[in-house]
Amino acid sequence: MRQELNNRRPAFAFNIRDANGTSYRLTTSFDNGDVKEVWVNGGGKVGTERHDTLTEIGRIISVALQYGVPLEELKSCATYHSDGRPATIIGTVFDAINFKD
Repeated sequence: MRQELNNRRPAFAFNIRDANGTSYRLTTSFDNGDVKEVWVNGGGKVGTERHDTLTEIGRIISVALQYGVPLEELKSCATYHSDGRPATIIGTVFDAINFKD
């Protein structure tokens, strides 16, 4: 069952960079100390496929977390290089919101 979030909850925004050095703004909101919502901005203008893809992945991650899917389960779906570096911005997002490790 999807967790109902409080209307007012802490949020934190910070910058991250993908392997190519492209800058993104990552915003997270918390419920009971756990990340429950994710927004990813940057890497493309509004109305472009890249922008829409980032919006969609943020929604997908958020819904999964609200349904209780463990972050490690989501992270296991991302592509990483043999040395552990994320291959895409999605892995970078997962690494950035993995506050508890």
